[in-house]
Amino acid sequence: MEEENGRFGYNVGVYDLVCRTIRQKVEEEAGKEGPYGIGVYTSEFCEEVLMTAPMKTLEERMAIAKSFNDVDFVFSVNTNNRQEVEALAVKAYEEYLLRKKAAEEPKKYKVGFVIGSFDVFHAGHLENIMMAKEMCERVFVVLKTDERIFLKKNKMPRQTTAERAAVLKFLKPVEDVLYMDIDTTRKDVIADVLQHCDPNIDKKEIVAIFGSDLQAKEEQYIGTDWADISVAFTERNPEKMKTVSSTHYQKICDARGGLKVLESFEEQTIK
Repeated sequence: MEEENGRFGYNVGVYDLVCRTIRQKVEEEAGKEGPYGIGVYTSEFCEEVLMTAPMKTLEERMAIAKSFNDVDFVFSVNTNNRQEVEALAVKAYEEYLLRKKAAEEPKKYKVGFVIGSFDVFHAGHLENIMMAKEMCERVFVVLKTDERIFLKKNKMPRQTTAERAAVLKFLKPVEDVLYMDIDTTRKDVIADVLQHCDPNIDKKEIVAIFGSDLQAKEEQYIGTDWADISVAFTERNPEKMKTVSSTHYQKICDARGGLKVLESFEEQTIK
């Protein structure tokens, strides 16, 4: 339906994990009636009504939900009353229409990519991807495979390569997911990205984007492996990273019975 007709769709859920059922529901419903929104239950509502505390804050869960493909707006929900939820959705939809009128600023780079494991996707991952999107017309994610993670850390990730890739492909800022396997070098990554670009692109219009926590490690490659392209570092707050990190959420997952238990709960609460 046309946006001017005021038609839109939405669903409501916890959105603590980006599980398969969540992705399928959004993929099936988004775009059928124009813009699509997601209502995210507040942490207080989860604890007092759903009788469980989410791993992530409301702000983190809303930010992740807003990044999904075909999702246009998000809003917080602290009620089960259908009319009250509908009113919240209408208000969020109207605010979305106002934001949509704002002109998009020109991007600094044509293409950008971020590299990571993305094991239990969280707001810190999203923040880096969104910063990349602010700088670049096109954004790719280079995903470390299960085999590479095991080789480097001597442990398997909580989610498989395929599961982690499915989450990343579900995000609208991400054009595609490329892979960093056991023997993939930094120069291999550049070659892989170039295969997805205009062959006449100036390589300096391609940028590798890292969090500031990796700056010391990656700066040593600017004159060698990264010499042909640009490199940028986004600010990462060390204190914030103590609670917004894969390690933090992996520990919580394990303490609560593992990802499958948490996914099962979330699947039961989405409406």
